[in-house]
Amino acid sequence: MTAEAPSRRAFCGTCCALLAGAAGGALPLWAGPPPPDPQPLKRLQETRATLKPGMLRDYRKQGAFFLVADARGIYALTAICTHKGCTVTPEGEEGFGCPCHDSAYDRQGQVTEGPAKLPLQHFEVRESEPGGCLLVDLSKPVAADVRL
Repeated sequence: MTAEAPSRRAFCGTCCALLAGAAGGALPLWAGPPPPDPQPLKRLQETRATLKPGMLRDYRKQGAFFLVADARGIYALTAICTHKGCTVTPEGEEGFGCPCHDSAYDRQGQVTEGPAKLPLQHFEVRESEPGGCLLVDLSKPVAADVRL
């Protein structure tokens, strides 16, 4: 008596189950955007004086945003891609890129390459006091042309 070979579907299902088990079941296909930050007001060590036009500061670990200075002032924008919620990375002077699905944004957060359709969100930036540390409020979206 000979044993029947498993079907291709059964074989693939077994392989997927083994992979998921090996990873502890922690292999989400898409995690989506992170939950809202419980402390959306970020106090930074930066001041207006420390940020010169052309500078970009990466705050992905402290709140998933970037602080950018241009000729018109200082602005903050999200590091979360508007397509599927992945974290974008800086790509020099060109802007930002999404490593998940290849969306690209210019330095102002405008989409330059899809599949993303919406620009990166900008947030309120203000001084704690005149000449003091900068505050970024991730709960207060602002228009892309707003600068400190």
